[in-house]
Amino acid sequence: QTFLLKLGNERPSRSAGMIFYESGKWGFSLAYGYNGSSFPRAITMAIPNAILAYLITHGHGEFSDASQAYAKACRDIMGYFSSVLFFVLYQRARIAYNRWWEGGTLLQQVRGEWFNAYSSLIAFVSADPKRAEEVASFQHLLARLMSLMFCTALQQVSPDGDADRVFEIIDTRGVDSLSMDFLKSSSDKIEVILQWVQRSTIMNMHSGVIPTPPPVVSRAFQELSRGIVNVQNARKIKDFPYPFPMGQVIIVMMIIHWACCPILASIMLNSKLWAALTCFTVTWFMWCIHFIALDLESPYGVYDNDLPMNQMQMDWNKSLANLLKAGCSEPPTFTFDPEKHRKFELTMWSG
Repeated sequence: QTFLLKLGNERPSRSAGMIFYESGKWGFSLAYGYNGSSFPRAITMAIPNAILAYLITHGHGEFSDASQAYAKACRDIMGYFSSVLFFVLYQRARIAYNRWWEGGTLLQQVRGEWFNAYSSLIAFVSADPKRAEEVASFQHLLARLMSLMFCTALQQVSPDGDADRVFEIIDTRGVDSLSMDFLKSSSDKIEVILQWVQRSTIMNMHSGVIPTPPPVVSRAFQELSRGIVNVQNARKIKDFPYPFPMGQVIIVMMIIHWACCPILASIMLNSKLWAALTCFTVTWFMWCIHFIALDLESPYGVYDNDLPMNQMQMDWNKSLANLLKAGCSEPPTFTFDPEKHRKFELTMWSG
């Protein structure tokens, strides 16, 4: 059984999760997507710009030779300005995608390190039937602590902090209420749970539930340690946003470009239709890149292009519970037939 860990005020999720899609053989189906797309917001900026270009072109008459020369100079300046703006937008989008990819990679590394530690501790327990109840108690407590720890890791990297994110965890009934109360009041819950896991392991080593030699068990501690280091690296993405001065300069450049584009297009093209179409295309393209960068640079939120953190937690709980099944704790038997098995014959397996 599972329930929602709630360590603050609940807020309904704004999105069902990350968008999973198939691009198909040609990829044209992607053009019709709406959820998670930057098209709608960019169009809201492009349409007024195109209308403004149409009206300005309609309002003025023929330009003199002097005005044409002035327009040519303005066109050159606008061309240089647009080139710089496009370069800056490209760099921001590239940085945003790197932050998004690194954020997902770090969470997967956390999962891998902690699952290896959990799997090792599950395997290190005593095989003595007399200790079966103690072993089961330790394993089930460990599963619940690991579920809690990954949950608090996801909450810690969330943009809103612990208060507003809820995730499914394995039912904690059976864990003493005083410990849970202490955890809820703690300012850094993940460190408390990590200490509980390590201390519980040491205590069960002394009691004989984990008879494995300490140098071998130390591997699990190392994996727990590497996991928490990756959590701190993931927090870096949340705690250090894109630098404010750079973001400020970009949005001001975008506004200047938006305001100047209709005027210069009407002078250079002197055609209502082409001026409107040019302004719509250029503005739409520039603002698409801008909104994509905004969507990707903070990957731990709850919007369509953010990482599927709820799914990660649910998959984590399933993996924890799976190792507690009887079929996982007992390796398969094998009847060795020298005549057959030394041939190493191959077969097909579909899973």
